[in-house]
Amino acid sequence: MILSLNLVLGLLLLAPGLAAFAALYHGGATGPVKSAPPAPGSILSLTIITIAALVAHLTGSAILLVQEVICRALPICVNVGFDPNPYSLLFSGETKATTFSSLRDTLLFGDLAGLTVLSFVATRRLMALPQAARLLDQIFYDWLYDVGNARARNEFILAYVLSTIESEGTVVGYEGPVGALTTNADKEITSLVLIDCKPFYLRVTRAGVQRRSVAGAPRIPRLYLDRDTIKNVAFETVRLPSP
Repeated sequence: MILSLNLVLGLLLLAPGLAAFAALYHGGATGPVKSAPPAPGSILSLTIITIAALVAHLTGSAILLVQEVICRALPICVNVGFDPNPYSLLFSGETKATTFSSLRDTLLFGDLAGLTVLSFVATRRLMALPQAARLLDQIFYDWLYDVGNARARNEFILAYVLSTIESEGTVVGYEGPVGALTTNADKEITSLVLIDCKPFYLRVTRAGVQRRSVAGAPRIPRLYLDRDTIKNVAFETVRLPSP
């Protein structure tokens, strides 16, 4: 039973950190890249969750400290007959029931729930700041940051994909803007969606590699490619002329 209670206590204390971790990876980076978060047991995951939880609880304890100072200075607070600070209850190990146990438990879970929501919202607000988002995306997404994020409204990411379809030295490829890109936790591409793309093919001859357009081939409005059909891919940032 003690182990179970300690596990529940640990999850409650880590809840704000888990919420911040979810907010960081909610929807992927600012561009079309949808990157899977690192493994739950990885050093990066544990570092993010622990630091975010510490910052959240430091903020929560500071708010409670201000509340306590105000209550001592001004007669505007209600006496509930017990210490409403949830950290006092969590770290004291008190398990004896009191007359106000229901209200006390409600305040405890309410404070932790509010702190968890605040952690999620604050992290999303932080990611909305250009400088913070740029720094965090570079840390979390590694090489994908430069690949999957256009820097202006008139920019888009162009991909040149070589497929696994080949015959006698000729390889079929596709060229088009990146609509969506998903990766696993190791930053390996698992799927790629091209928008309004056109096919081409590469032919390897004694004179070298020649690229040829497919004559008369219509543009493909949306093409989905998974990792098994992608042999190689190159990315290019294209900027359109400003209106």
